[in-house]
Amino acid sequence: MIGEAELAIDPRFGFAYRLPPSGRANRPLLIAIHGSDRIYRETRDAFAELADQHDLAILAPLFAEGAANPGVGDGYKFLVEPGANYLDILAAMQAQFSQLCPFDAAQVYLFGFSGGGQFAQRFGIVQASTLAGLVIAAPGSVTLIDNTLPYWPGTGDIATILGRPLDVAGLTRIPVHLIIGGEDRAAGLVERSYGAPYYAAEANLAGTDRHERIATLQRNLITHGIKAPLTTLDGVGHDFAPIARCAAGILSGWLDAANLAR
Repeated sequence: MIGEAELAIDPRFGFAYRLPPSGRANRPLLIAIHGSDRIYRETRDAFAELADQHDLAILAPLFAEGAANPGVGDGYKFLVEPGANYLDILAAMQAQFSQLCPFDAAQVYLFGFSGGGQFAQRFGIVQASTLAGLVIAAPGSVTLIDNTLPYWPGTGDIATILGRPLDVAGLTRIPVHLIIGGEDRAAGLVERSYGAPYYAAEANLAGTDRHERIATLQRNLITHGIKAPLTTLDGVGHDFAPIARCAAGILSGWLDAANLAR
């Protein structure tokens, strides 16, 4: 069964969902985060086969463009903007969804593509202990675990800005996987000009395109004891569908391993 709902405590936001095929409670949950195009239904539906195979629930948030600040669509990627804390918003979505579909809070997996990959990566560095696995796909910018750099290029003041401390220890305890299309190299799509929302002078320390930035992120994670394999999909550009298929395969392996461990 699929459906949609407004967020009861803040109807500026909503989510699409898919219930576990069995209808049973306490099944795993996949949270799938859309990119800038906000194709949240398609983001949910891309994992339908995975849900059928593993009897899991899917929650696909809609972080509506300009909901908090008209004309600004990128706030969710950075987890907070004036009038909206997306960590709190996602927690409220999970709480509301749990009333409809009680899920296993110890088996929550997070996937994000493009802008959703930015959300997923930043969520992971402060909330990893709430996750069982994390897939970060094709982010346009990344946050390095580096307290000498300000947030968002680094983590120097992250606890003050997000209201959560770093959770590096949590990241070392869960599987993390990075994905990028081999042809996803358009640097202009990831640049933020001076004076634009979320411009940061330090952004290019991680590189000037998605490939350089995700490779820098991988090195940064490994330096902090976080295993983070990187899959590059040959012949694929900035294309959601093949990346979602790759992510589904990765998630399926994790779910199989979790079942064997029980």
